[in-house]
Amino acid sequence: MSKETAPQNVTARILRLVGYLTDPRSGPGKLWMRFEGASTGVMTRLATSPRYLRFAGRGLKRMFHLHRDLVDLTEEVLHFWRVPTLGDLDEVRAQLRRAEDRLEITTTQLELALELLEKVQTELARSLRGAA
Repeated sequence: MSKETAPQNVTARILRLVGYLTDPRSGPGKLWMRFEGASTGVMTRLATSPRYLRFAGRGLKRMFHLHRDLVDLTEEVLHFWRVPTLGDLDEVRAQLRRAEDRLEITTTQLELALELLEKVQTELARSLRGAA
């Protein structure tokens, strides 16, 4: 009765496996702890090495340039086939948002003008009744 049954949930099984593999008392856990300690030391030295940081910076710069070039190429191909790009859709969205804002302002101004017109008509009607 005190025997523990394996959980039926896949997530629970995976978490138990990860727990076993990283537990400092298990065999794999002991290896993991050694690996983690060694890799932490190596990463600390790399993170403070100017040579590595320059190398990593150049790699990131090249990656960002490559990403930009790929986006530009993709947009060119999509424009060639007359397919809107994400940038085009964002631009249309922004224009629509500005048009909605202007419409809201115009509607508010129109409502105020109608209220003022109603007041003027009411006052005119009163003055005509008083004069008659």
